[in-house]
Amino acid sequence: MNNLFSFNYRCLIPFHLTDAAGKIFFGHVFSLAHQAFEHFILEHVQIPWTFWFKNPDWLVPIKHVEAEYMVPLRAGDYCQIELQIISLTTSSFTLSSSFYQSQLCCVVKSVHVFCSLQTGQKIPIPPPLLPTLTQHLTT
Repeated sequence: MNNLFSFNYRCLIPFHLTDAAGKIFFGHVFSLAHQAFEHFILEHVQIPWTFWFKNPDWLVPIKHVEAEYMVPLRAGDYCQIELQIISLTTSSFTLSSSFYQSQLCCVVKSVHVFCSLQTGQKIPIPPPLLPTLTQHLTT
């Protein structure tokens, strides 16, 4: 944890995201990872929210997502989510979101692809963003 090019986001595991046993329902880690990603864009990468999420020319849908669970996350507990850009191509990047408490609990990896808003087709990462994403690449 605490890589030079990582972003840490602290969050509470809310009761409404857990199952009857008080453990986070598996699919909700994706929502928490995306919430942390929004804060990463705003606070760490320092790109205006509307420029990223409401751009008139392009959008960045998630092409692939996966999660590996090691230790249950429980209602009422806090965790740190460490975000890192772990790979970058001409039109996409892969984000790793690692959930920690006293140990690594879960890792979410997501592949985000830049697409034209008009055609829906894959496009190169827009020039204003490429240097910023490259700067935050961890590997």
